[in-house]
Amino acid sequence: MDIREYQYFRTRWGLAGSTYYKISEASNIYVRAFFSDFHNYGDRFAYTLDDNTPGIQVLNPANVGQGAPTFNAQLRNPAIGIGNLMLGGVHDLTTTWFSWDVAVSRAFYGNSPYSTAVFNSTLTSSACQYDPVSSTSEFLPRWSTACYNEAYNPSNLVLNNINRDLGTSAQLNIEASGSGAKRYHIGSRLATIEIGGRFRNEHKYSDGYVLTLTPNSAIPLTTFPNRLNNTNYYNGGQYPLGYNATYEDAIAYANANPNLFTSVSTQGQDPQEFDLIEKVSAGYVMNTIDLSSRVRLLAGVRVEATDDNIGNFSVGTFPCVPPATGTCNSLNPNKFSGSYITIEPSASLKYAISTNDNLRFIYSRGLSRPDPDQLAQPLLWTDNGNGANRYSVQFGNPNLVAETGDDVDVLYDHYMNTFGLVSAGYFYKYLRNPIVDQQSQLLNYQPPGGPLGNYLATQPVNAGSGWVSGFELAYLQHFTSLPGAWGGLGLSANYGYTASRANGIPGRSDHPSLLRTSPNAFNISPTYDRGRLSIRVGLSYNQASIYAYQYANGTAGGVKGPLSDVYFYTHFQVDAQASIRLNHGLNLVVYGLNLNNAVFGFYQGSPQYMIQREYYQPTFSAGLHWEPLREK
Repeated sequence: MDIREYQYFRTRWGLAGSTYYKISEASNIYVRAFFSDFHNYGDRFAYTLDDNTPGIQVLNPANVGQGAPTFNAQLRNPAIGIGNLMLGGVHDLTTTWFSWDVAVSRAFYGNSPYSTAVFNSTLTSSACQYDPVSSTSEFLPRWSTACYNEAYNPSNLVLNNINRDLGTSAQLNIEASGSGAKRYHIGSRLATIEIGGRFRNEHKYSDGYVLTLTPNSAIPLTTFPNRLNNTNYYNGGQYPLGYNATYEDAIAYANANPNLFTSVSTQGQDPQEFDLIEKVSAGYVMNTIDLSSRVRLLAGVRVEATDDNIGNFSVGTFPCVPPATGTCNSLNPNKFSGSYITIEPSASLKYAISTNDNLRFIYSRGLSRPDPDQLAQPLLWTDNGNGANRYSVQFGNPNLVAETGDDVDVLYDHYMNTFGLVSAGYFYKYLRNPIVDQQSQLLNYQPPGGPLGNYLATQPVNAGSGWVSGFELAYLQHFTSLPGAWGGLGLSANYGYTASRANGIPGRSDHPSLLRTSPNAFNISPTYDRGRLSIRVGLSYNQASIYAYQYANGTAGGVKGPLSDVYFYTHFQVDAQASIRLNHGLNLVVYGLNLNNAVFGFYQGSPQYMIQREYYQPTFSAGLHWEPLREK
């Protein structure tokens, strides 16, 4: 098992702004614009300790305990930007109305977002052992003294390579839409018919590639200074912090001594690179009619046509479907296209039981397309450090088809006097071709431009079918009837129970739950609003859910051991926010996130088989928000 310790230090800065301008009050034509440019600079230091505890990295038991520690110094400084410009209008002509808009938007991500200096141990094996007796918490495992003696002795580590992810990924969207409605009567019954359409042209590309610098001879970790000391590391010093060189020192050394390194670039032949153009045309018709003073019926249908054209590299026999043993490591230019039409009917019946009580029955069909990266990016591999499965690789899958779902909902709402709401609902969703992440092991695999070794592979696949069922409860109340300052109190809360099942996962004969469906989840938010003061406290809970399926021939779903599916840990988090309205449109806003320092991470099968756990500490922020007020 690989246990990684991370420490982040970041300086963030960015610029964002938005505007809304109504060109004409009479015609109600408007312009909206938004822009954001964000930079995030930070180091990540990581130690890897190998032990005998089974886990996701121990897919080959013969290699358990045979690894040696590694140290990674990383720099993450992506440039992230997004901009949007929209022109539109809404026109109400008494018994008819119509709206329209045209928009263009662009987003980008790049500027060497991920760079790493990898240091490997000179030790041939490790004496590091997991200490179950001293491990009183599954989130704070304990290790033998040998673990730290090996990993934190800088003379045991030498520079293996320096690699930089370079290039830019960007997306350009051009969109246009229009709709109109007409109110009319069928006898004495009021009705409205609405017709509309939308077109979107999405162009996304990635020019990503990797530059790798490999030393021609051993360069010890001690060549670089220790830049970090922290006696309070990891939850109050739960673990000691070892020798920390920085990526900046490593790359500066390589730039000053280019003759000591061999440079290899995958530019122009990297399987990260792709180009995708997706065009979506959609049209709908919908009619609403009041069948009586208590009953309203809404029904319609939407038709969507999707067309994809993709250029990328194929990897071996495409797609590369694991398990494989070195058969997916050749690159060839590749172009392919596909199109499909989806019909999405919907209907809703609302029955007003009383003035404050409504019962609704809803049927609808929805569509979820594959992400562009899932379709177009052939392969992306990562060096995780040492261990039985030192490397990981993500495959795309151009054979993915869109996921559709038929939903049936029954909802009840009760509106309380003053201000309040109680609602309850049951839902059932039948899914066709749900897209899930499948994990597997590749032995003696070598991706294009990467090293030979054992890889933990992830690939999105269509899983045949599935269903989700459950119920939801919600409560919202402002206690304005309370005397004095107590009248500002309020409460918002909801609870949901979900059961799910996936059928036909390739390589599996069992029927696990769908990905990321927590059986139990709730949110509780006490509020206070009075005068210029507004306060919100949020308590959120999500029970453990499956993050990724293991490729285990149907045995993993019912097994809670170290080779079972990968789960998110159960997560409970406390947040808070307060704002005070000042004068002239100025507001003071303060908030605190993750006040309880909740754990985030993954485990395999059962919580004791931990893969990764992360603590981010609380985040506090204060700022001023200004909205110019129109003079009266």
